[in-house]
Amino acid sequence: MEAVGKNLFAFFSSHDDSNSSGSKGDDGLVVMHVHFGMSGMWAVFNTTTEEPDVKPTTRLRLEEIVSPSSAIAAEHKICTHLSAMTVAHGDYSLYTSKKAALGEDPLRPDANPNQLFGKVIKSKKSIGQIIMDQSFFAGPGNIYRAEILFLAGVYPTTTGNNLDRQTFDKIWDVSVQLLRRGYDTGSILSVDATLDPSLAARGERRYIYNQSRCARCSGKVSSWNMSGRTCYACEGGCQPKQFLIPSTPPVKSKSVAKGKSNEAIAAVAKKPESNVVKSKRSEQPTQHVPFISHCAPVTIDQRLNEHGPERLTIKEIRSIIDHKVGSNALLPSKSANKATHVQALRNLLQKESVLSTKPSASCHLPPPTISAEDAAREKAISGENRAVEHIAELSREQAMKAISVTPSPEAKKRKKGRRGVDEKGDEAGVEKRKSTRRKLLHNNTDDGSK
Repeated sequence: MEAVGKNLFAFFSSHDDSNSSGSKGDDGLVVMHVHFGMSGMWAVFNTTTEEPDVKPTTRLRLEEIVSPSSAIAAEHKICTHLSAMTVAHGDYSLYTSKKAALGEDPLRPDANPNQLFGKVIKSKKSIGQIIMDQSFFAGPGNIYRAEILFLAGVYPTTTGNNLDRQTFDKIWDVSVQLLRRGYDTGSILSVDATLDPSLAARGERRYIYNQSRCARCSGKVSSWNMSGRTCYACEGGCQPKQFLIPSTPPVKSKSVAKGKSNEAIAAVAKKPESNVVKSKRSEQPTQHVPFISHCAPVTIDQRLNEHGPERLTIKEIRSIIDHKVGSNALLPSKSANKATHVQALRNLLQKESVLSTKPSASCHLPPPTISAEDAAREKAISGENRAVEHIAELSREQAMKAISVTPSPEAKKRKKGRRGVDEKGDEAGVEKRKSTRRKLLHNNTDDGSK
């Protein structure tokens, strides 16, 4: 098995060969190329006790073959279910051709940043486009692009051919650091508790992605369309603007050579903006208005406290009203529009004379390596949507089972060891933990796939 960026290559051979990546001369070698897309998974089950039914999205099922003389009992056999955007198979040339088209993977020990730098400084693309181009950087996506360039202090529109080696090295080093943290923790966590302890303590996970203000300097965060994806930058000084790509091309002088007078050129300049220019308005940086993100969601309490009921969905508003009053008396009709629901919640909050002030849970970085189950629990507590920020090693059923145990057995042991006392808790504490568990199960009932 071999991973290159977002691509996974599995090698199957009829020979008993310990070489997991095979070689060009292997006879009967089958190479399988997998790209999970946004919500793929490759889960392992015990064939007898936990294997679920095959689903319409299952692209491949593998089962362990146990010979009669094997020491492994039949009831301990394992199988795997694979669901992914891309599942293709072929000979060794499939691997070599796909890998040759990919750039340098910051997670791989054989990555060659020197070779990558040579490509970057020849490119007129912006560094924001380059990081998303898998033929340059293999692995980072849109969230990582925003956070990598923020921590490196580079504005996204800086062109590759205007980057010096020192700036490129910052970008590469931050890419290695963040992707390795994501590999170790199973989550995209860019806020470092050692650099920004106050941000980590209040539960911040990222600095500028889908934020209206920079988490570090509180400056305005701009967003605009860059090659079909939303790009982000801090305008408060964390990412200085240097070597920017012009927003619109300069007026070409060859129009004069075609016989147009200076008066004609001036008349064109006075005309209203053309449709082409208008279409580029969305590409100009404007202060970002956070949306309800499925990639990096913000908790309901945080959205309510910072932006008011307008940032909540109708379902969330109804849930809050029902939780606060315990009846349907103040709930608007289900057919009512969002403005009606927003006003109903505002009336209830005004009646209580205080907005929710429930503090956010501390979000400390987990140990360097954690289990897939612990990663699933951490995501559930933080409100991450499994459709994007998911654990590819767990099926939906396995993830649900993992988050139903709060906290995890491993975390509970570590917590008990640190305190050195037996955690019995009073009745109120027990009820609070039960309530948290019910909320986790309720919030993760839907798999979020679209």
